[in-house]
Amino acid sequence: MKRFWGLTALVSLIFLLAGCGGKDGFTIFIIDNQGNPSVIGEQLQANLQQKLGEEPKVEVITSAMYDVQKIMVEYAAGSHDIFILPEADMKQYGSNGSNIPLDDTFDPEKYERGVFEGGVLVEDGQGDNGTDMKQETHLYGIPLEDMQMFKDVEYAAQNLFATIPLSAASVEESKKVLKALTE
Repeated sequence: MKRFWGLTALVSLIFLLAGCGGKDGFTIFIIDNQGNPSVIGEQLQANLQQKLGEEPKVEVITSAMYDVQKIMVEYAAGSHDIFILPEADMKQYGSNGSNIPLDDTFDPEKYERGVFEGGVLVEDGQGDNGTDMKQETHLYGIPLEDMQMFKDVEYAAQNLFATIPLSAASVEESKKVLKALTE
């Protein structure tokens, strides 16, 4: 339990230090521990932009090499609106309160592999800034194998999930883009 709160504090501090300003457009970050997502980055970006229209301007950023520290740095930078990463990493960051619940937009029963107990911020708490972290079961990630756009580019890996980080510039816009990737 001590490790959980230590990691939660570290991630929260990194988010605060990273800030939210200066970001243009909408970014999706993809990292995979079993393949190289850079082979589909451009095609995915083009397909998604065509489906969404001119706005938001989408950029797909891929990491050719899997590295746990790279994931932490990317979360800390706070500059991505959607993360696509291996299930274990998604669940680790989600359990520490770094991902947004998706229950209000997606059916948790349809995507039950993305449902788990994760941290959520609760207002009127005793912690810093009047908030506390508590564990709640929600849908935090959508499996790529269930996302049509990844099927179309033949990269619907069973171990990868899409999730929205707390640092997303617009949660509603992120959910809209995630829905476009899914349909």
